[in-house]
Amino acid sequence: MSDASGHRRRFFALLWPFAALMVFAGFGLEQLVIEPAYGASGGSSTVVAQPGIFTLTPAPAWPGPTPGSPGTAAPAKVGVALTPVPSPRPAASASSAATAGGLAAAGTAASAGAAVSTGAAALTAVVTATAGDPFAAATLYVDPAGDAAQAVRTLRQSDPAGAQTLSRLADRSHADWFGDPDPATVRTRVADRVRVVRAAGALPVLVAYAIPQRDCGGGQSAGGVADESAYRAWIAAFAAGIGAGPAAVILEPDALAQVDCLAPAAATARYAMLGYAVDQLAAVGVDVYLDAGNASWHSAADTAVRLRQAGVSRARGFALNVSNFDETADETAYGDAVVAALGGASHYVVDTSRNGHGPAADNAWCNPPGRGLGTAPTGRTGNPRADAYLWIKVPGESDGACNGGPAAGRWWLDYAMGLASRAG
Repeated sequence: MSDASGHRRRFFALLWPFAALMVFAGFGLEQLVIEPAYGASGGSSTVVAQPGIFTLTPAPAWPGPTPGSPGTAAPAKVGVALTPVPSPRPAASASSAATAGGLAAAGTAASAGAAVSTGAAALTAVVTATAGDPFAAATLYVDPAGDAAQAVRTLRQSDPAGAQTLSRLADRSHADWFGDPDPATVRTRVADRVRVVRAAGALPVLVAYAIPQRDCGGGQSAGGVADESAYRAWIAAFAAGIGAGPAAVILEPDALAQVDCLAPAAATARYAMLGYAVDQLAAVGVDVYLDAGNASWHSAADTAVRLRQAGVSRARGFALNVSNFDETADETAYGDAVVAALGGASHYVVDTSRNGHGPAADNAWCNPPGRGLGTAPTGRTGNPRADAYLWIKVPGESDGACNGGPAAGRWWLDYAMGLASRAG
């Protein structure tokens, strides 16, 4: 009896520290929540496909406003919740120290060490996947005074069903574009917008769009400032408008993908301007995403070369599918290939504003009919290289005077209603 009692005492003496550690870890991680998600849709957010580790799972969706209540829609929040995944029971080892009554001291110690090591590795993987990601726990701003929100309020009187449909668009966040060529004007406008967004506790997501010879390959959005000197003054004013504090900037849509339409000297100057812009914005704490076109434009290797020349190593990463319609899966596969070509350290965001039905059959880019809203803005992409799916293009704003649309950037209610009615 004394030998049996001694064995039991040694067993429990070895077991209780491991049991206490597991209880503490399970409770602590189950309580950890990084900014619950609201207004996001769809998709698994699994980060680690290993048993006994932790997966990122979507938090409950915001249920929406109470019917008949005044006010605007709640800001669309993005985030993740860490939930423990049960571990399969470890198989018994064929150790001479094992007994029929349970694990022996050697087996228990080995299992405890393996479990702690595996758990620590998993938590490290989760933290690494979101380190430096501005969207990991951000709130995205929904504009209560935007064109879509105003249209919804008007339609509630004459077309309640139409208002409900358009709310699919109006209740989501989108980026804010700035392209006025005057530095003083852009500084004021950026500062005003950033002030409003930050006051709401949200992350400003801005688009800088004034590079010289802008849209030289498309023409519908042609413009920009006059030359390199003017651009340096312009982007410095843009950065000053943002001021100190978190923000994300999509830098110059199409500028890299369209560099081939420039003369060699102008192309060299464009790369220099983009690099200067990255540095100016990074100096005030901005996470910069250089626009990199889309999967159907240039090869991943070619795009990586262009990004390097523009200073992507000093930016957070790059943006894909801006104002385009490519499928999200195609763009993430392309983004992963570009990241690999860059050495694996970069990140990207994807514009999902109008890709709910993919591209048109002829791959038309200027107000193609039959398109629909894509995945709602979210930082829960399930891919550690993809920081966010965003509505960078403002859905409902025209691509240009084509297919019956007004000038580029103008609000077009009919097209907006079409996108909302065909939401993916």
